[in-house]
Amino acid sequence: MKIKGYLPILILVLAVSPGLVMAEGDVMKELGSRAAAVAMNQLDFDKGDENILAMTDAGYAMIGGQTTEAAVDGVSETCGCTIGKANLLMVHRSKFSPLWFFFYDKESDEAVYLRVNESADLAGEDVFSIVSKEMIDAGYMLENPKEWNGKFDAEVFGGNEFSLTTIANVWSHPNTTYDLLQAAMLHNHICPGLTSGYMISKYVEGNLPLETSSQSYKVIACPVWCKEDAFQVIWDATPGKRGLYAKGLTGDNKAALPDYAKNAAGLYIRWNKTTNTGDGLVMGFNWTKAQGMSGIKPADFKNFATYKWWWARLKMDLDMIDYIGNPETVCTTIMEFQVDNNDLTQLQEAGVNPYVYLDIVEAPRCLGVMTQA
Repeated sequence: MKIKGYLPILILVLAVSPGLVMAEGDVMKELGSRAAAVAMNQLDFDKGDENILAMTDAGYAMIGGQTTEAAVDGVSETCGCTIGKANLLMVHRSKFSPLWFFFYDKESDEAVYLRVNESADLAGEDVFSIVSKEMIDAGYMLENPKEWNGKFDAEVFGGNEFSLTTIANVWSHPNTTYDLLQAAMLHNHICPGLTSGYMISKYVEGNLPLETSSQSYKVIACPVWCKEDAFQVIWDATPGKRGLYAKGLTGDNKAALPDYAKNAAGLYIRWNKTTNTGDGLVMGFNWTKAQGMSGIKPADFKNFATYKWWWARLKMDLDMIDYIGNPETVCTTIMEFQVDNNDLTQLQEAGVNPYVYLDIVEAPRCLGVMTQA
């Protein structure tokens, strides 16, 4: 029985002759079950072991035009990882991505990655085109960066090395929270940019707490970086629901910011839909301080010619978790403001620089695409 290209036929045959073949969902569930069984053998763990983390893009990736969500049941039923125990994570990927499974044992620090061979015979031996086992402990990776850089180049986890090693190592950290992991599932990795968004959200919640059911948070993301994916998950502030507006800043726009606002990280508004008014904070995030606490140089993040691009991110990921409950360490209030419906409309419009609108920057000084008369 083939996985790719035959599933629609399987469904038709099943309708005509029930019991002859597995239905589409059964095929996918079996894939998840087989992946878990391989991992249990290679990592030597029993069902229900809470030291095990399972990750997969099942439910997002598609095979032969068919969805793969049933594979999640196969994983859970076979190895015992569940959403409720926070050790089953479904990582967001494109529908065109290969289907994969990943299992990590935080006691042994070993992990197994399996990628499905989309054209394989499910009953055969070649169901998985990649089955690889690696030591992914952050300490080991950071101390042996050249060795691990070779594994990145070799794509031992099918090109998902950064994604899976960052999430797994942060998952095993005692300070990690499930809402951060939820943001990571959407972002499909954990990086300092995503964590900065999580910390900003906690800072805003502490300084502008929601007090009634008519209030919600709205974000004018300016400038834009990975932080925005945290707000979409944690606050349900999405572009489609008009809760988040993303605006870039040109080099001239950034240069026009006064010194006290150089760390600007956007506008965060507690909006009351009943009164059509809101209280807001212009937030700053001190990257210089955050990087300094990790001993990271800004140039490291762009050094893609060596291991430093992922080494810097992984190290800073874990260092930031240590003070994730104290966002004021790196988050600051640049300005407090109030808005009405007209103000909010203006701030959301294309071409309006929010820092000019709030008089943080004088209009004549702000050059480039985002200008305001």
